[in-house]
Formats: sequence, structure tokens, C-alpha cells
Amino acid sequence: MGKSLQNLNHTGFLFQDQSQSLLWESLIKLPFHIEDILQSRRLCIEMSKPKEYSWMTKDKLMMYTFVALLILVGVSAISWWPTSIIASAIAVLIAVAIDFLSSKVRRGGQLNTMSAAVFGLIVALSYSLGTPFMHGEAVPAVEAPDAYLYVALITSIGMVLFKKLQGLAGRKYVNPAAAAKLLVFAPLFNTVLIAQDHLTTGLLQMWTLAGPLGYTVINNNGVASFAAYPATTTSSDVFYLLLLQKYHGWIGGASSLAVIIVGIALFVVCRKYIKWRITASYLVTVALLAFAFSLMYGDGDLFLRAAYHLFIGSSIFLAFFMATDPATTPLTYTGQVIFGVGLGVLSLLIQTYMSFFGGGILALIIMNLTTPFLDKIGLLTVSEGKCEITKMPKAKVFTTIKTTECIRCGVCMRVCCHLLSPILIKKAFEKGDVKELKKLRADLCEGCGHCVFVCPARIDIRSANLRANALLRKQK
Repeated sequence: MGKSLQNLNHTGFLFQDQSQSLLWESLIKLPFHIEDILQSRRLCIEMSKPKEYSWMTKDKLMMYTFVALLILVGVSAISWWPTSIIASAIAVLIAVAIDFLSSKVRRGGQLNTMSAAVFGLIVALSYSLGTPFMHGEAVPAVEAPDAYLYVALITSIGMVLFKKLQGLAGRKYVNPAAAAKLLVFAPLFNTVLIAQDHLTTGLLQMWTLAGPLGYTVINNNGVASFAAYPATTTSSDVFYLLLLQKYHGWIGGASSLAVIIVGIALFVVCRKYIKWRITASYLVTVALLAFAFSLMYGDGDLFLRAAYHLFIGSSIFLAFFMATDPATTPLTYTGQVIFGVGLGVLSLLIQTYMSFFGGGILALIIMNLTTPFLDKIGLLTVSEGKCEITKMPKAKVFTTIKTTECIRCGVCMRVCCHLLSPILIKKAFEKGDVKELKKLRADLCEGCGHCVFVCPARIDIRSANLRANALLRKQK
């Protein structure tokens, strides 16, 4: 009995000692728990605070582009009232509806209404409403109401196949509007894409542009449509037709002057986020090559061929509003220049020797496929020394942040204080490509956050780059 009481007392004292130990341990750790609570609270407060980012967002970029395209729709109505208005409305409504349905079908799918609306206008404005009626044979696809059906078909296929499904692969490889148009019109290649009046009837069946050009037909060569246009008997009449108002061809190119004015205005407003170097290099290449062709074929007017290739509706609209699509074009400045030069060379060759006057869309798809290789050309030389001071765009306070997919604008590559390629590092890290991370010098990232600040998609590039840095340092 006494022994039992002794054991009980011993157990009681042991329990008391353990309780005191736990109490002291809790008191000792209390400051750390309080600090964790305070840290969590500070983090919550920090996350709820307004954030400063570059003023440009993806939605805002799409909005500016939509407004620019809407102006061109209004200008085109002068030549095609009300066909161009109806075609544009159909394309936009279908594109937005498919985007809405896609967001509902996919779990966590995000609405990209402005991006879809821009795509719809691109489809409508890159649609051809016919060839010159003096020579062209009747083609249902270029006449209303059949034209509306084809616009709807191109928009639907482009949104589903080349925007949504292609996007699931991680990036878009070809321009959705151009690819969808070629796919839909492939069965009508000889009647819609290459109209019959684009061919001569001479013994040699020489292509229209593969010979000396003049303001009238020369030995079955020359721009035959010029000789038959009403009120195009002089050079000034022809240049008026090319620059101010056309009533055939792509809707968006109805007025080359309007495209140039609206396009340049858009470039000025969104200059850091639009790849205007592609447009500039394309136009310069086309002009120089056209002059060379004029000398080779002995044109009567050296400026006529250049004006024709530069200002036909397909060429000028493509240069400003399709060739600059950020998702399917190179990230680096050098890559963009090469892209523009290649696009210009291919477009002029296709137009001259295939009689495919809208052949820029075929050239665009070919050049799109070179983009993964051009991304590796012209990367900035990495600075291993002290972090360089970079001029940042105008800042704006945001209370809510919307994150979207990368639009491949490449702006993050120009603001990194070590001249790294943040978005490429992020992609390589997600793939687990250590070799590529070493090549891109991800170990130099200091987490300055400039890349996140300028990103219009608001992607947290900084976190991925810092993790890539840590990964490389662990392997040393």
C-alpha cells in the first residue's frame, strides 16, 4: 500500500514536471508563434494592398487594337456598304460566343473577350469581297450572303482549332486567322485565292506580274486590272486607287492610307508592346525587291511595281495587323527583323510567280513556323556585373490583378537588370531543362521584379526565375 502511494506520488510529480516543461516550452515558443501570426497578417494585408505595375495590360492592348480595327471597318463601309459591317459583326459575335463557351467547358477557363473580338475583326478584315468585276468571274464565296457563311466558318475554325486547341500545346505556332482562311479556301484555291483574271491569255501563259508593268496591258503582261478600271487612265488615277480607296480585295485594305494612319497611331500608343520592327522591315524589303524586279523586267515606271506590292489591300493590312501578332512571331529584335525580311521576300515571290495576290497569308504561315528558331537569334548579351539601371514604363496602381497566358510581347527581356531572358528562363524551368537554364544564365537572377512589373499578362516570372536560380546553385 505504501509502495503504491509512493509510486502514485512519483507519477504525480512526473506528470507535474512534464506539465511545467510543456508550459515553459510554450512560453518560450510564444514569441515565435506570435511572429508567425503577425507575418501571416502582414502578408494578407500586403496582398490586399494596391500593386504597382506597368500601365499596359493584355486586355488594354486588345482594346486599343480593337478600336483601331473598328475604325478600318468604318472606312471599308465606304466601298462595301453594308457588307463589311455585317461580316465584321458576324465574326465578332461568333468569336466572343466561342470564347465564352470555352471558358465554361474548361475548368478554370478564363474569359478573353477582347482578344476574341480582335480575332473576329481580323478574320473579317482579311476577307476578300471579290476581284475587279470587269474581269473576275462570279464566285459565290465573295458575294453576300454566301460571304457571311464563309466568314462565320473561318471564324469558328480559327477560334476552335487554331486559337483554343493550338493554345493547349503551350503556344500558338501559326497565325490563327491566316491558317483558318487557307484551310477553308483550300478547295476553292483556283477561284477564290487565285482568281481567273489574274492569269494572262497569251501563248506562254505567263503570270501577270512576271513581266514589264505599265498602266495598260503590255504584251499580255502588266497589271491587267489597271487597264480596265474605270477612271484609271493616268498614273495619278492608279496611285489614287492604290492609296485612297479600293473596291476589291481585303476589306481591311480598302484604304491603304487609312491603314497606315491607324496602324502608326496604334504603334505609337503601344510601342513597347507591339512588334513594329516586323512591319518596318517587311515594307522596306518589299519596296527594295520590287524596285529590283522593275529593273529586271524593264518597267516603264519604276515606282508602279513597288506601289502595287506595298499598297494592295492584303499587303498593307497584313503588314500592320497580322504580321505583328505577338503570339506567333519572334521575341528578339533581331528575330523580328529577319521575320519581316523573310515575309517580304516570300510575299513578293508568291504574288509575282503564283499570281496569288493575297499570298502574304501563305508567306506569314511559313515564317510563323520559323519563330522557334528565330527566338534564339539576337538574345541580349548577359551582364554579369552590377545590376544595370533600366528605364521602366509608366507605373499604375492596380487593386485587382488579372493573370492571363503569355502573349510573347518580349518586353520582359528588355528590362531585366542583367539583360537576361526572363520568359525563356521560366519556360525552360517549367520543362526542367537544366542545360537551357545554364545557357540562359538563370543563376544571375537577383529577383529585381522588373519582368513582373512590365508583363501585360501579369505572370509571376520573378518567382520562376528565382527558383531556377536556386536549382542551378544547388547543382554547383
